[in-house]
Formats: sequence, C-alpha cells, structure tokens
Amino acid sequence: MQKLTILLLKTLVIILMMPVKTLAKIDELTFSLANQSVKTVSLDELKDKLKVHEIKFEDPHYGKTKRFLAFEIHDVLQLGFGDKWHSRDYSDAAFTASDGYSAISKVSMLNEQGGYLTFFDVDANGWEPVGHAKVSPGPFYLVWTGKQQTTEYAYPWTWQLASIKLIQFKSQYPAVYPTGISNNSTIYQGYQIFKGRCLHCHSINQQGGKIGPDLNAPQSIVKYRSKAMIKAFIQQPSKFRYSNMPDHLDLSEQQLNALIDYFQHKSQLN
Repeated sequence: MQKLTILLLKTLVIILMMPVKTLAKIDELTFSLANQSVKTVSLDELKDKLKVHEIKFEDPHYGKTKRFLAFEIHDVLQLGFGDKWHSRDYSDAAFTASDGYSAISKVSMLNEQGGYLTFFDVDANGWEPVGHAKVSPGPFYLVWTGKQQTTEYAYPWTWQLASIKLIQFKSQYPAVYPTGISNNSTIYQGYQIFKGRCLHCHSINQQGGKIGPDLNAPQSIVKYRSKAMIKAFIQQPSKFRYSNMPDHLDLSEQQLNALIDYFQHKSQLN
C-alpha cells in the first residue's frame, strides 16, 4: 500500500511539472480538408493574426442578451484553409465539438455576415454554463447574430468547438444523401431538413451523429413507429420525455411529412 501511495505521488508530481499544452490542448482548433489534416491553430495565434470583435446579441441558447469577444468566422476559415474554402470541391463544412457533436453547414452560408467564433464571455468574465447539461461552451463557441441565423434555418451553433472540416457532402455521407432524387421532390426536402437539423445527433446507416440513435439501421424508424408518432415526437420531444433533443415546433405539417418521405425512401434501400 505504501509503495502504491509513493508511486501515485511521483506520478502526480510528474504531471504537475508537465507544460500546460502537454496536458490538454483545449485552446486549439484543428482544420481539415475531407480526411486530411491541414493545420492546428492556437487561440493565441488567432488573437495575433485576426481582428477581435466585441459582439452583443440575443443568444437563443442562453435566452438572453450576451456579450462575447470573437473572431468573424470567415476570417477564421481564411486563416485555417486559405482560399481553399472557396473551392467548389467542398460543398459543406463540419463543425465538430470535443464530445463528438458535429453540425454541418453549406459553405455558402459561411460567407454571410453575422457568424462569429467566440472565445471569451464578457458578461461572465470567463464562460457561463449553457444547455441542459450546463456545460462550459469554451474554449470556442460558434454563434450567429442575425435574427434568422438559427439552428431552425440550418445555421451551425457549436460549443466546445474542436475542429472544422471542409467536405463534399455526397462523398462524405453517401448513405445520407438521396442519390437519384429530384431536388424538387418531398424526399429531397426531407433530406435537407434532416441534414440541417438532425444529422448532428442522428445517423443514417451509421453515417452522421452519434449522440442520438441511428434512424435507419439496423431497422428504419418508420418500420416500428407510426407516422403520427414520429411527427409528434420530432415536433415536441419534451412532451414525451426528458431529453437533450430540442423541440421543433416551427416545423410545418408539410415539412414533417417531407421528413417521413425521406425516412421511408431510405428504409426501402436497406
């Protein structure tokens, strides 16, 4: 017992003597193109090379007005990828958190004004906990200041952001993309809703988020849940159980039906 205690004490001393960056690189952001890493940039480097803004807006996740120090997201992308983020080779960007949550956004949306990568909560002089789990959103929290730049409109809001990856969606998520389907069809409309709102937590045939269950494998949700039940749960999961899944009360009956059409289409391919 005494030898074990001495060993643990020695290990603790070694850990405490390590440089901070050796322990955890929590203030770094990784940039990747498809499956190839491009670079990793520290917060200090971002501060040194980019303009810092103080922003103030109504944050929907906090439910109140917040102030942050931040970088404009297109400046961050330019630093990380150079002009490659404007290439037609990449249709989307994946913003992945340290816990594996990943929000997908069309690259074209990232050119808009209003997107910021925050790194300091001015009001809290650090970070105020956020979400159901009341976690710190740092070291990087992606936000949007426009009134319609919300998750309902497929804008990525990611806290504890760890990496940004540029992808060609069809190639990266072939099981999710509805190949051979007209862009005007309800199936394609349902796919777009799934991609914008559901993919960060749910997967199709094991492609996508890992927080919620796969909705098509080993069996599609439409095989064991009624259409009415699926729509009711998507629209207001808080009515049925305590969950991290957000309500989607803004979804119309037409949009919910389009989601069902997409699920049914995918179920037929199993």
